[in-house]
Formats: sequence, C-alpha cells, structure tokens
Amino acid sequence: MLEFFDYDKNQGYVSIYSNYLLINKNLVDCFNDAYRVRIACDKEHKKIYIYKLDKDETLSGIYSETSLLKLSIFKTYGRIANKSVVEFIGNSFNFRLEKKTDFKKFNAKYYEQDKVIIVDVGKEE
Repeated sequence: MLEFFDYDKNQGYVSIYSNYLLINKNLVDCFNDAYRVRIACDKEHKKIYIYKLDKDETLSGIYSETSLLKLSIFKTYGRIANKSVVEFIGNSFNFRLEKKTDFKKFNAKYYEQDKVIIVDVGKEE
C-alpha cells in the first residue's frame, strides 16, 4: 500500500533571538489577519502560547494594553520585536540569549480553533 506525503501547513518553527521572535512562513500565514498577539508561558509543560487577536478583541479593553504585542509580517516570516518578551521567555525556561547572533529554534504548531501557535520548548531544533 502506498502512503503519500501530505504537507501540514499548520506545522512550523519559531526562533527566539536576543531581541525578537521569528515565526516561519507556514505559521505566519495563519496569522495574516492578526491585529495584535499575546504571549503566555507554561513552565510545567514547556510550551509557549502565541495567541492571535483580531482588531475587535484588541480594542475591546478585555486585555491589558501592555500585554498586546505587535506582529510584523514580511514575505517569508513574522517578527515580534520585544526584548522584554524574550527575557520573560528566557526566565521562564532558564535560558539567556546574550549576543544578537544567539538563537533557539523550536517546533511549533498552529491550532485554528483556539487561534494559537503552541511552541514546544522541550523540542529544540
């Protein structure tokens, strides 16, 4: 029996640098309509959650304005440029990225029903 390759467009990578997070094209395509994002860390399960928010959710006042992050989308990637977020993630998972060239790359997957990218910090590439 033949088994054919089927590309999972919701599977990708998130790389964390000293000043920003990069989301690869597969995943950022799922966030094209994002107005802002929010990030949460689950230390116990070693996961980072990047939640997509639309304009109505962002402007509703439900979320603290300081937790709303801008996602810049380019042709082949998305970037969340925020050193404080990188430090928050590093402190949550006990790593530091000192130099601009230092980075960590993790498997990630987009879950449409929850509008979230879940980054598996336990599986570094």
